Amino acid sequence: MFKFNFDVEDDTEQSTDVNHTTQNHGPASVQAVVPDVFTELFLTDALNSLPSKISYSPITIPLASGAELSLPRRDLFDARFQLISQNVDDPDALEQPSITDARSALHFLDAPSDLVPLVYEGGLKTWECSLDLASYLDGISSQFDVSGKRVLEIGCGTSIPSLYILHRIFSSPPSQNQTHIHLQDYNASVLELVTIPNIILTWYLSEAAETYRKSEEQADSPLELDISESLKDAFHQSLMTYGVELRFFSGSWDTFDLCGSYNLVLTSETIYRMESLPSLTAIMRGACKAEGPKGVDDYLCLVAAKVLYFGVGGGVTEFVRCVQGSDEGGTVKTVWEKTQGVERRVMSITWN
Repeated sequence: MFKFNFDVEDDTEQSTDVNHTTQNHGPASVQAVVPDVFTELFLTDALNSLPSKISYSPITIPLASGAELSLPRRDLFDARFQLISQNVDDPDALEQPSITDARSALHFLDAPSDLVPLVYEGGLKTWECSLDLASYLDGISSQFDVSGKRVLEIGCGTSIPSLYILHRIFSSPPSQNQTHIHLQDYNASVLELVTIPNIILTWYLSEAAETYRKSEEQADSPLELDISESLKDAFHQSLMTYGVELRFFSGSWDTFDLCGSYNLVLTSETIYRMESLPSLTAIMRGACKAEGPKGVDDYLCLVAAKVLYFGVGGGVTEFVRCVQGSDEGGTVKTVWEKTQGVERRVMSITWN
């Protein structure tokens, strides 16, 4: 078990600095360490599993222009309450895989900075390199138009880079171009508890939902949202109006089944474990080159990471070595970096 200790804390929560051991993990510690297999989570099912109301807090993203963007992010205490209210500790439900994953999620919501390889990969928290990646995307937005493109975010977690992209789409006039945004995380519970709620919230507070907001005139506090049938219908309608297709996938990278090639491949805070680097780089290369050779102008592959992940052995040096280590490898170029404090980088990968 490893604790990053560099996460971006929720404004409503107190940071804890307790180093847990595997003996304290409860249900998670007794699971066999077998990678979860590739599974698609369908948006309609995920929306129907949400409670009638969710709460959220803003997170601020410093943009490349010097401005700031505030995006909504579901509160972790709210996700925890959802799990408790769903009676995830019901012994009669233990054989259901989704319940088992939910039990693990409930444990890690109590210690959300923890990382247990092949059990929980840190997706419930917002890590700072995801903000770096969103900021970098803002800086290149005039040169790289996402509209009509195919986008894959690997290890998405709270999905800040994808939320930034969706914010731009929902703040622009509707487009006839079909934009495909696919998101992957190791844990299905992460997709259900934070990824998809965050996407709903980003849409709800965007220009695309202005008509719906005015028609509903919700009496809720500003930081709560009713997940009503009318909201779900309006959200689905906006996806069609703005030409956005969303798909969600969980499971290990070793079993990931790519759905074609992508124009934009994103990942942040995913190179911390050396053992997983070959699988990660294989997915990224496949996502860019799945349908045959492509020129460097046909795709953009971006990785945001800390230079070194203390205690687990991963980092930029090992990642670059893995990318360049075979005939089907590629070239890594640093396109943004922070050299003070905890060093961080955004890297662009060009595949052979």
